[in-house]
Amino acid sequence: MFPPRKAVLARIPVKLHRRVCLVLATDAILAEEILAHKKIAQDFCGRLTGQALLVRPGRLENIVEELQRMGHTPQVIQR
Repeated sequence: MFPPRKAVLARIPVKLHRRVCLVLATDAILAEEILAHKKIAQDFCGRLTGQALLVRPGRLENIVEELQRMGHTPQVIQR
């Protein structure tokens, strides 16, 4: 039949961070709306996925307050 497939071992650089804050939006459009908001746009380090936004250290409270002012009801989950 077919010759056995060789396992391809590739090194993928991975960096693990502890104690980071994320904003998980219900969809990518909402995440885009949040990032477009001038008052909190600088409080994010970047976008991990279409829906996951990485929060700068120490900026979570500002983001939660501003999201509430925008009419959103953010849930804060600590793990």
